[in-house]
Amino acid sequence: MYQEGEMKKVANLTKSDVRETSLRRNLDLTKEIRADATNDLESLTEDFKHMTLVVESVQRNYKALLAQNQQLKETLLGLVEECYCWQGNRCERCERILKVLAGDKAEEKIDPVGEYKAILKQLRKLG
Repeated sequence: MYQEGEMKKVANLTKSDVRETSLRRNLDLTKEIRADATNDLESLTEDFKHMTLVVESVQRNYKALLAQNQQLKETLLGLVEECYCWQGNRCERCERILKVLAGDKAEEKIDPVGEYKAILKQLRKLG
């Protein structure tokens, strides 16, 4: 078998091997974790790029919708202005147009800032 001096060498090699194996395993694991993190960040970057494109598209569509809405309102107001009736004595058609333009809140005081804050609050809850 082994003599006493040789046994110490084997024991030292074994301890050294265990330390080296453990170190190599830790380094490999660290390398894998870093590679996974890099891949996750790349995926997240792609997701953000996609979300940015979606938000930009929604913004464009919303701006176009607002422009169309404003154009329709101006057209309807133009119809009222061109009518033979006058303010305080509107015909039935112009009354309907003005009621539509006023919306359901014709009798209520309109608070656009409050409405905007309510919309923002709802959006923040979603995000």
